[in-house]
Amino acid sequence: MANLKELAQKKELFTGGHRLCAGCGIPPIVRLVLRSTDAELVASTATGCLEVGTTIYPYSSWRIPWIHSAFENSAATISGVETAYRAL
Repeated sequence: MANLKELAQKKELFTGGHRLCAGCGIPPIVRLVLRSTDAELVASTATGCLEVGTTIYPYSSWRIPWIHSAFENSAATISGVETAYRAL
């Protein structure tokens, strides 16, 4: 497991400039989760604050592949993405 110094030196995969509320706890959580792994990541967000506040066209706060899905099918969406990546 990486320590805080190592995490701070990793590339930022979730950038500032999003339109989430000031004081919202979601951005620092997303930043830490994205920094805590060395795996290739794809994010899927269901409609909600995180999706709406980070992907206002034509901008995005995500520096990884990102896909929007409906409330009930984020897991199925990522399952399909995983299958596609394995096939490549």
